[in-house]
Amino acid sequence: MTAIERNPRDSRLRYTKECLYGSFLELLAEKPVNDITVIEICEKAGVSRKTFYKYYSDQFALLVAMQDDLFEDYRHQLEGQPAEVSQIMPVLIRFVDENRVLVRAAFANQGEGNFVDRVLDDLYATYREAWGQANPALSEADVEFLFYFAVSGLFGIVRRWLFEHPELTAETVISQAAALMHVADPHRAAPYPQ
Repeated sequence: MTAIERNPRDSRLRYTKECLYGSFLELLAEKPVNDITVIEICEKAGVSRKTFYKYYSDQFALLVAMQDDLFEDYRHQLEGQPAEVSQIMPVLIRFVDENRVLVRAAFANQGEGNFVDRVLDDLYATYREAWGQANPALSEADVEFLFYFAVSGLFGIVRRWLFEHPELTAETVISQAAALMHVADPHRAAPYPQ
């Protein structure tokens, strides 16, 4: 069993993938992955269970495959971004807004290949050197703690937005996150923006 490749050339495979992804996203918008069955996905997609099982072992394997594609899209979004949380934060929040249902499912379903954990680790691998250079007085371990503190805080805001305040716009969340980062930066002289 192999998952359908990211961008299949075969139009039938591409159609099958789009149908499965689309129906699964619709179901994820209604309920958690634990409450979704393969039968529901297949019926909604108009795909046989035999075809589904040719590519995925269950709904969790489909979720992991979708998170793999999402991770590639995220990496593309951040290409060339500076090593500053204040500048990557709006890009990440807008990306989450565009992929709200799938990211929400990733937050709710921790496990191997989880999108959220992969993004945290990737951000650190990508930006740790720049953060170390920006904070030369800190040890490598302290830079790691500082990075995960800042980025995990941002992810906490995103999680709260997706689960507790989904009515907020991405721009509102970006504004709130920027204001909180402003407060957390001890080098800023200005008070909390109103």
